Amino acid sequence: MNERSYNEDTFIFENVSIFENQALTKEQVTMARETSSQASTSESISTSVAPLVKAVDVTRRFGGVTAVSQVNLEVYPGELVGIMGPNGAGKSTLLSLLSGTRRPSSGELEVCGRDFSKITHSDAAHIGVGLAHQIPKPFRKLTVRQNVEIASYVVPRSRRKEVIQNALELTGLLGRAEKVAGSLGLLELKRLEVARVLALDPQLVLLDEVAAGLNGSDLDELIALVRKVHESGKTVILVEHVQEVIHQLAQRVVVLEWGQKLLEGTPAEVSADQRVIDIYLGDTENSQAPTRTKAVEPNEPRLKVANLDSGYGPVNVLKDVNLEVRPGEILAVLGSNGAGKSTLAKTIEGLVKAKAGTITFNGENVTNAPVFKRMRSGMALVPEGRRLFGELSVKENLHLGLKSARHTEPLDKVYALFPKLVELSDRRAGALSGGEQQMVAIGRALAGEPEVIIFDELSLGLAPIIVDRMLDAVAQIADWGTSVILIEQSVHKSLSLADKILVLRRGEVVFSGAPSDFTEEELQSAYLGAS
Repeated sequence: MNERSYNEDTFIFENVSIFENQALTKEQVTMARETSSQASTSESISTSVAPLVKAVDVTRRFGGVTAVSQVNLEVYPGELVGIMGPNGAGKSTLLSLLSGTRRPSSGELEVCGRDFSKITHSDAAHIGVGLAHQIPKPFRKLTVRQNVEIASYVVPRSRRKEVIQNALELTGLLGRAEKVAGSLGLLELKRLEVARVLALDPQLVLLDEVAAGLNGSDLDELIALVRKVHESGKTVILVEHVQEVIHQLAQRVVVLEWGQKLLEGTPAEVSADQRVIDIYLGDTENSQAPTRTKAVEPNEPRLKVANLDSGYGPVNVLKDVNLEVRPGEILAVLGSNGAGKSTLAKTIEGLVKAKAGTITFNGENVTNAPVFKRMRSGMALVPEGRRLFGELSVKENLHLGLKSARHTEPLDKVYALFPKLVELSDRRAGALSGGEQQMVAIGRALAGEPEVIIFDELSLGLAPIIVDRMLDAVAQIADWGTSVILIEQSVHKSLSLADKILVLRRGEVVFSGAPSDFTEEELQSAYLGAS
């Protein structure tokens, strides 16, 4: 039998044996579901059915970075388990381990009765594990049916026709089977991504943020599709930022933080847990973030965004976004993971092209202006992850931000804001700590003397005390008269600092105004989907 190894648009076939799915009785599946739905702690579920997934102290490292750390997890046949956590929590890495794309650095991982410490991705497909990706990448010139047929090659020839038919029927694509994949809309592409997984005839279905980019009725249809897949007898593990999906579908939710399992329980229990609230909204008790006291002058807005739509290819991330920022004003952009915050920052800066709407800077329409022109005119972005040139020195990185190499006066302001950069001047940027690197990233942006500066996930990967120092620097930058857009996962700290807030939910603005007018209940609903 042929074995399939999937890599973008390439399939490699080798001769291997096929592992038949282990059949479970309806009573066993029902027992596992009922038992798992009652579990609200990290204790093992007591059941006579062997777990389909069993992870014991599973760890995955990338060099010196530990993305998943000693995670223990059991998932039983017939369950639908959600995995959630903030950016950098390790969700996608854990899913890559369960799909056989990566192997654990240590610990024990069994999936579908096989040791996944030595498995390959194609082996995983043959034993009944399928992964649906956030962004569908079908063979765009082939028909829907042909895409599904290719995925079905891991199934014995005698069963392929039946499996293909079932996959098309279950995903609602039977009537579109002869359409070219490249002509499909986003929701249909999502359906096709799920259909290709179902064509593997899997025991375990892994869904990686499949709801991304969907809104309204499209999201409702996607939720209904996942429910049908689960009710067909498949075990489902769902990683999702859209909390409505978690709340409507998951029987049990596992929460990750910094690669470790924080807790597990029902969606309602998880959303109400103070530890989860703290990791999504920030710990207010230990916050030393500055509070703005300087009033913003009622000047004309320096930056205006009107009716903005944006996204990536067929994926629409932002819809009808409006905002204004005045000189010396701090606008905090809030929202859960996947709400569209980073896309907004990249679209304003020009890294992502707007699909509709206008961006006006100092009275000039810059909607279609290239990035370098926006930067020269006075816009700057401190990107998520800092993006420094690691092999260059601190001084060299800072000089790259200057408008002219002959005029280094702007660096005087940078060194006054971050005196430590003077002593680090000749150090290689890649050898610095996270907080030191963030200082360099901010300094590089300030070297261009921006009138508008956007901070995208300023605190990501930083210790709380360093976060407070960074936010204090943001307040000083605004006091200089610079317009600031702050995207920050420490929500309560942002609220204490911001003059105005803009709250995004699934790419749409759900609130715009003063922080004091946005209640704690509304905040938790925006982030955790619970009142």
